[in-house]
Amino acid sequence: MTSLLAWLDADTDDQARMRDIIKLFTDRDSRDELGLGQVRDAISDGLFPGTTVLLTRARYLLFVPWCFQLAEGAADPIALAEKNERQLISTLRASGSEDLTGLLGARAGQALQTLPSTIYWGTLRRYGIVREESTAKSGVFDSVARVEDGDDESVRKRSSGWAPTLPQIPPEFPHQIDDVFALSREEASWLRERVLEHAPDTVMSHLMDHAPLKDSRSPWADPAVLGIEGDAATLLRNAEAFSTAMHGAALLYNLLLAEEYECIVPEDRRRHPAAVDHYRGELAEWADRVERTRIDRWDIGELWHWVHGTAKATIAPGSQRFISDWVEHVKRADPRTIANDSVAKGLVRERERRQKGALARLGNPKRLSAWSGAAGAGALTFRWETVRALALDIHAGLGRDA
Repeated sequence: MTSLLAWLDADTDDQARMRDIIKLFTDRDSRDELGLGQVRDAISDGLFPGTTVLLTRARYLLFVPWCFQLAEGAADPIALAEKNERQLISTLRASGSEDLTGLLGARAGQALQTLPSTIYWGTLRRYGIVREESTAKSGVFDSVARVEDGDDESVRKRSSGWAPTLPQIPPEFPHQIDDVFALSREEASWLRERVLEHAPDTVMSHLMDHAPLKDSRSPWADPAVLGIEGDAATLLRNAEAFSTAMHGAALLYNLLLAEEYECIVPEDRRRHPAAVDHYRGELAEWADRVERTRIDRWDIGELWHWVHGTAKATIAPGSQRFISDWVEHVKRADPRTIANDSVAKGLVRERERRQKGALARLGNPKRLSAWSGAAGAGALTFRWETVRALALDIHAGLGRDA
């Protein structure tokens, strides 16, 4: 049976969430093989509100509003706004800049189907850059359309769907863009204020005053967050514990796949000949992290209280039961023997069976023969790579001359 993801009449935020999920499916290290996605997303939203893994560069948070502002007053403003977005792609591609990392449409050019506005709309709303009532793109033009011709510019600006303090549109935009993705100090300061105002007391707001390292692998491994306090610090500790504990389940799942793979695939046809040794080694390293993170002292009830109370997230009962059972077993067992732990293996096998049904890999030679060698084997970092890039863009702008 073929799996399909589709939507009819969905708003822009829903579409962005679906594309977020699709992107995760395409990354073999981040796929949600064991059904952890609901908790992962709740934690990600708590740490870094308004973000998704699809975001690339911070200046798109200005590029998109400018494309739409230039379309105000047109006979078909949506069409003109999208035309501006496509012109933006061409201008950036032709800029000759050495820093085009994160360019949306780098390959497709103006034929890009998912425009930056679709990807960034939820973030624009979350940080008050576009008014909250503008769920759909057409919403930003509704109030402007009610302003009669002849009204002065100050009234028109107040009636716009965009924040009235939005930095000024550069001359000749989108046909010419100075500095490409590099924010000016004014632009960076304005975006920083949006985050501080609309996501206070979060790790995201903390990063507006503390620049992360360019190569840090997780938020809890970055010196920028060491001084964080309050509820944000508590959530970050729970995020690290959840990531560490559940990474063991993901690694054990892949070890089980590797062991069965060796049994069903002839040696001369194996694409992953050292997979069993690899995952046993990964689990040995994981056991060290379990001890350093003190999972044995972690109260997962604190996380569930936050998930259901503060975050008000909906978690499937089966997912919560598996996560709680796994964590409690890890706390009781010796993590160094988890690769040979029959109870732990049983928890993972049963979870995959309940999660995937007939599409489960374990015990299914046809599905197992197509295994890529890694199925959701990466540790959860809650959109850190994306958030780190956005924060670094803002800090680079704050450090520029006025």
